Amino acid sequence: MALLMGGLTSPPDSGSLPLAVSAMSHTFLFDIGNVIIAFDFGIAARRLAPHIEIPADEALEEVTQLSVPLEVGEISTDEFIELASDRIGFKGSPDFFRNSIADIFELNVPIVHFIEEQKKSGATLHLLSNTNEIHVPFFEANYPVFDLFEGRVYSHETKLMKPDPAIFEHTIAKLKLEPEKTIYIDDKLENCEAGKEAGLISIQYDLDDHESFLAEVTKYL
Repeated sequence: MALLMGGLTSPPDSGSLPLAVSAMSHTFLFDIGNVIIAFDFGIAARRLAPHIEIPADEALEEVTQLSVPLEVGEISTDEFIELASDRIGFKGSPDFFRNSIADIFELNVPIVHFIEEQKKSGATLHLLSNTNEIHVPFFEANYPVFDLFEGRVYSHETKLMKPDPAIFEHTIAKLKLEPEKTIYIDDKLENCEAGKEAGLISIQYDLDDHESFLAEVTKYL
């Protein structure tokens, strides 16, 4: 578990906690993938395998490559499906392809419990995610935890992706964040480092080690 804070290399002692995490002022900025929900594009590849002309592992690589321009808003969902279908030799319906790509998630129950507890305590919760217009409607409709969040910044809407500093600048402005009072949680080190550079309290999350996350974050609650 890694902890990164703007201007700090290690957590302050309990007698000098920053205003960022003082009582009744908690603000959280959560990543989604492999934090709130685990994801696996391999699920989609295996689901599509009987309907494509290339091996599933090759299809996975093609779909993963095309997901980048989709997530930064350079191509539409229809264009993504058309391009991906052509590359992997998929002959089925666009709806089947879309549904196969959408349903690749599993809820991370421990972090959901943490989110629910923070919401009950009066915390402000926001989202910042590299995602796309296939996944957003699916996870927002299927996982009620997303109803607990007030603000959200999605890469395909902003046409910016983490770890680009510009998406952090945009997020801070749009959500009216005070960076030094905002705890940012992401699974990728490069995103946490970018968050730190933007002044956020940044904690790297390991999907397989929730207890270490709790040990770190509770130092700031």
